Amino acid sequence: MVFLIDHSSSMVNPPTRMAAARNAAAAAVHAVPDGAYFAVVAGRDRPATVYPEQPGGHRTLAVADDVTRRAAEDALRACHPGGGTAIGSWLGRARELFAGLPGGGADFVRHALLLTDGRNEPGYESRDELAAVVASCTGQFTCDAIGIGDGWDTGELLLITTGLNGTAHAFEETDPTGPLPARLHDLTRQAAERDLTGLRLRLYRSDNAELRSFAQVHPTRRTLRPVEETEFLREFATEPWGDETRSYLLSLSARHTAGAEGAELMLTEVELVRDGVARPPVGLPPSRPVVVRWSGDHGLYSRVHPDVGHFLHQEDLVRYFEEGCAALRAHDLGTARRALGRAWQLAVEVGDGAMREHLEKMVEPRADGEVELHARIRRFDIETARIRTSYTTSHR
Repeated sequence: MVFLIDHSSSMVNPPTRMAAARNAAAAAVHAVPDGAYFAVVAGRDRPATVYPEQPGGHRTLAVADDVTRRAAEDALRACHPGGGTAIGSWLGRARELFAGLPGGGADFVRHALLLTDGRNEPGYESRDELAAVVASCTGQFTCDAIGIGDGWDTGELLLITTGLNGTAHAFEETDPTGPLPARLHDLTRQAAERDLTGLRLRLYRSDNAELRSFAQVHPTRRTLRPVEETEFLREFATEPWGDETRSYLLSLSARHTAGAEGAELMLTEVELVRDGVARPPVGLPPSRPVVVRWSGDHGLYSRVHPDVGHFLHQEDLVRYFEEGCAALRAHDLGTARRALGRAWQLAVEVGDGAMREHLEKMVEPRADGEVELHARIRRFDIETARIRTSYTTSHR
C-alpha cells in the first residue's frame, strides 16, 4: 500500500482539515496487515516520501508491524503542509515505490490510497499532464481517490479512478472525529483482502462474429482494455480479486446467412485464465460458449434479458443525470428538471437507493412522479452525485 496524503497549503484552511486528513491516514496505516509493504507520501507540488526514509533517493517501502505503523503515523503527524498541488507527481512517486518491490512487484497487490482537498493548480500540472501520468501507471497499480471539503475536482478524481481501476469517494466535513478515518481504514482493509492477482478474461471470437463492446457493469462501471490481442483472441486484465462478485456485459454482432434460421452458432468462448507469472494454484471455472440461435419469432429476438435491461437502465440513468447537470450549468432549468426527473424515475426503477438520496438533495419528487428543482442546489451535492454514478446496483 502507498498512501498519498495531500499536504499542500490549502489543507490548513480550515485548520481542522489537516487534522481530519492525518487522523484518517493514521487509521488507514494501522489497517495495513502485518508483513505487507507500505509507504506514506506527502503530496505537494513535489511529492515527499515521509515514511520510510529514502536514503540516497532510493525508493523503498517498509514492512508493516506495530513498530513501523506507529513510526509512519509519527512521521505523518510531524510533516508540515505547504506548496501547491500536482497530483500526477504523487502517482508517479507511487509507481516508483511499487517498482522497488521484490521482482518488480508482479506477484504483489499494488494499491494506492489518495486523499486530497484540492485540484491541480496552474503552473504546477495540467490536466493533460495528469492524464499522461495516469496512463503510464495503468496496469502498474490500482488507486482509490478521496476528496475532502469542497475544492476537489470531480473530473480529476474520476480520471484517476477510471484509469487505475479504483473507486472515488467524497467527504464534505473536516471534523477530525467524523467518519473519514473509519472509511479509509475500511478501504485499506478491502484492498489488502484482494489477494488473488493475475486473472484475465479471454475471449475467443469465431470468424463470423464481431466484438462490439465488453465492460464491467457491477459493482462499478469500468471500460476493459485488451492487454493481448490477435485476430480471433482478446485478453482483458482484471484488478486483484477478493471475496466478491463482479458482473460484465458482452455485446457481439454476427452475420446472418441464408438458411440460418433455426441453426445454432457459437460467437465466442469466454475463459478465465491466470497470467504466466508463477503464482499459487487456484481453481478456475471452465470456459463458457456464447451461442446464438437465429429465429424469425419477433417475441424471441426482441426480448431483453432482465439482467441486461437492468444495467442498460443504469446507463440511461447516468446519461439523464449528466444531461441535467449540463443544463444546470447552462441555467436551462426546464431541461434540468426534465432530465433529473427522468434520472430520479430510473433510480427508483433500478433500486438505487444511494443515487436517490443524492438526487433528493437536488430535486423534490412530486406525487405524480415528476420532480421540482430545489431553489438552491449546492455544487458539493452535484459533484458527489456525479461520483455516485460510477457505481451500480445489482439486479434484484
